[in-house]
Amino acid sequence: NFMSVRYSRIKNVLSKEFTPLNLVIRDDSALHANHGNVKKGDTETHFYIKIISPVFNNKTKIAMHKMVYKILDKEFSKGLHSLELDLRGTI
Repeated sequence: NFMSVRYSRIKNVLSKEFTPLNLVIRDDSALHANHGNVKKGDTETHFYIKIISPVFNNKTKIAMHKMVYKILDKEFSKGLHSLELDLRGTI
């Protein structure tokens, strides 16, 4: 099972930062391959991420999203275009 480079980096950083009870990462890049903002040949551009973590307890949806985007900021400068996030606390 081949794991992509960006996928592995995202999984490692999210696991470290959020110690999630549940972490699902899915590369949806193929679904967006012909969109105008994606350069031909770009890979690993669109990801679905689900995280259930106690770190998110008592946080607003906007606050949770900001936390994830801040942690993955470097990936956006390296060609990541979009995240679909499903974030929840444990309580």
